[in-house]
Amino acid sequence: MPPTSLPATDLPVISVSLFFARIEKMKEAEVNAGNKSDFLFRGQSTDEPLIPRIARLKPKGELLKIELLMLDEFKRLIPPFTEFEPKDKWDLLALAQHHGLPTRLLDWSYSAVAALWFCVEKPPKKDESSGKLLDGVVWLLKTLPADFITFPTNESPDSQGKIRIYRPRAVSQRILAQTGVFTCHESTAEGRFDSLESNEAYKNRLVRIGIPASSFHDIRDQLDASGVSSVSLFPDLDGLAAHLQFRYFHKGVS
Repeated sequence: MPPTSLPATDLPVISVSLFFARIEKMKEAEVNAGNKSDFLFRGQSTDEPLIPRIARLKPKGELLKIELLMLDEFKRLIPPFTEFEPKDKWDLLALAQHHGLPTRLLDWSYSAVAALWFCVEKPPKKDESSGKLLDGVVWLLKTLPADFITFPTNESPDSQGKIRIYRPRAVSQRILAQTGVFTCHESTAEGRFDSLESNEAYKNRLVRIGIPASSFHDIRDQLDASGVSSVSLFPDLDGLAAHLQFRYFHKGVS
């Protein structure tokens, strides 16, 4: 059965326990409605549209041509930097996304706590005009089996015809630690990417959980006490250094 139709609406939470209570209630409603498919989660420090990063930047030329050029250059130049050899374009996209290249992928996680941590990992941002601290958001997506790409596939990331969910191979330890998964977004011929929350196939299956800016630090403390930290989600020296800064310096240090 399809997921129950809950509107994408603000459900502000101020603690980890309240966050889990909201997730548990929604999961129970889905199971009772006959939908046992997974939830996906995405944490954002501010409430921005659910579009891939490549759609947020101003390209030096036609966007789709720039996208192909970047990926070709990335593929050509990566051998000295990684022992992982991409098997296909899907692998290449996942590796590029992981290392910060703007792609048509949008990061999600099977882990609610990982998404919550990404929402509150840094002090809240300020509105440039008013100076007001901006609230964060954790998006919850109720999936259906048909949303997922099944491998092996003849589908190409840039010719799917619709937004799909892509479960990558373990191209890095971080993807494993974060139980990472992506939505792969379809572009128009003009190079425009529509947001997930405006997409007819997904918009009624999204729930926005608001995280007040005033609760960021307390929630991160609670997550840290539960073993969710930079070190657990970024299992490398960068993650360790970020975790130690958070542990030994006051909030507000960037």
